[in-house]
Amino acid sequence: MNAVREDAVPRLGLADLAENLPHLEVVVRNAKHDIIANVGAQILALIVNPQNRVLYLEAVSTSDAGAHALMGSVSDPRGAVEFRFYRAGETGDYVDIQPPESPRLANVRLAVSGWSRHVHHVAMLDRSGDVLLAPDDATLWRKLREKMSCPTLQQWGSVLMKRIHASGMLLECESFGVPEGLRAFVLAANAQDIFDAIIAAHVRSIGLPKRIAA
Repeated sequence: MNAVREDAVPRLGLADLAENLPHLEVVVRNAKHDIIANVGAQILALIVNPQNRVLYLEAVSTSDAGAHALMGSVSDPRGAVEFRFYRAGETGDYVDIQPPESPRLANVRLAVSGWSRHVHHVAMLDRSGDVLLAPDDATLWRKLREKMSCPTLQQWGSVLMKRIHASGMLLECESFGVPEGLRAFVLAANAQDIFDAIIAAHVRSIGLPKRIAA
């Protein structure tokens, strides 16, 4: 289980994006720091952790070469890779975001009526398992029980989730383009210790159950 440090980084403001889509520029450099590849794509969906590392990304490209270069930059990088995030309409200022680590990639070629070429829909999913996606606290509690080593009971969630949110062990990710109501979180670096303390305090207050369910 990888945890996230809470060092301050520039925010992308994904929650405030208008209808226009942001832009991704990918720059690949060789050992001499010369640029050997530069490709751009419109971003359709994005989830980044508090350190601006990409956990999930969907982008669209109008060429085979662009889509392949975008995927190749993270699947088989030939040098240092830079991901640059541009808000819609901005061409000079950008925010550096970190590429996903060991991502799962998918590319779908979509035919466009009246056009001989295809639109490529490229998706990247970070395979670390860090991100916790949940539409509600009940789902989030279930996923926390799977990740944490401390034994818990399913029925504790209704009582403990408010304490867990207030504790700072869950860090909400910036996201856009995900289904409405779905929130993304990662764990703070000391999440396990905080979780253990919350559970220990709860057990002291209610008494130890006769049997801890898996």
